[in-house]
Amino acid sequence: MRKKSILSLVALALLLLVAIESNAQRKNRAPENRFGIRAGFNMSDLTSAKGLDVYNGLSYYNQNFNYVGFTDTEPFKLGFNVGFVGQIKLADYWYLQPSLIFTSKGYKLNTQNQGDFTQNVELDVEAYYVQLPIDILWKYNFSSDFRFFAQGGAFLGYGVAGTSYFIDHFGEKFVPRVRHEQTAMPTAVNGYIGYDHTVHGLMDEDYDETFMTEGTNRFELGVELGLGFEYKAFQLTLSYQYGLTPLYDYDYDFSGRYEAKGIQNISNSFEYLKIPTPKSPVQHVISFTLAYYMNLFSNKVKY
Repeated sequence: MRKKSILSLVALALLLLVAIESNAQRKNRAPENRFGIRAGFNMSDLTSAKGLDVYNGLSYYNQNFNYVGFTDTEPFKLGFNVGFVGQIKLADYWYLQPSLIFTSKGYKLNTQNQGDFTQNVELDVEAYYVQLPIDILWKYNFSSDFRFFAQGGAFLGYGVAGTSYFIDHFGEKFVPRVRHEQTAMPTAVNGYIGYDHTVHGLMDEDYDETFMTEGTNRFELGVELGLGFEYKAFQLTLSYQYGLTPLYDYDYDFSGRYEAKGIQNISNSFEYLKIPTPKSPVQHVISFTLAYYMNLFSNKVKY
């Protein structure tokens, strides 16, 4: 009799443990499918400033007539991202996370040429995209409310708006102001600067719609990686995005603007200024994003 009682108690204890464990596992998993809103800020830049001077019609040399180009002194341009996000469970620990966002990118550049002639050149480029990121998430549950995740995926963006500002401070210390000589060859007289007048003309300041400018790519394809935490319905993410398609096409054929000036057999500033064409730069972005998920589905899992 005592033996049966002991066996009954053991069986009851095992059933209780199984029930507790099953309930804990249920509470400890993330919601299977959910939808939310997200917002955050970006820090964006180009991978290289090499060639930006020539692309803008300038070629900088030192006093030994060695080409030096631009020096980028503005590491990141601040921006934002806002939109919608969803999660779909694929398997234990694994989730598909598509988003649809409006995001700002671009870059700022401020050179450090401080001579009488070669004053700073400033570039401030805004680029706004509608972007579709699709990520795969792996989650680890610390508790029923708190989860860690790592993500990786790709994104496709379409440029919809933006403004590109160009300010050239060359010769502004002189009265009257000294202008660039319209020559591709640098000399001591022109501050060791080659100048392509077909790009910005004789303007010291110029601005254009970013994606209406020839040679600028409207579509952007890239990859991204990220880490973050989820607490109940909130998700905090730190991610890095790297573009695979360049913002500018340094090999773009601008021959029409040269022919309009009576210049034949030249297709871009690199040919005109006799500078080897470098690899076209791509954009890269660090993003901090906060998302909030709403319980729109009936999986009956507590957030």
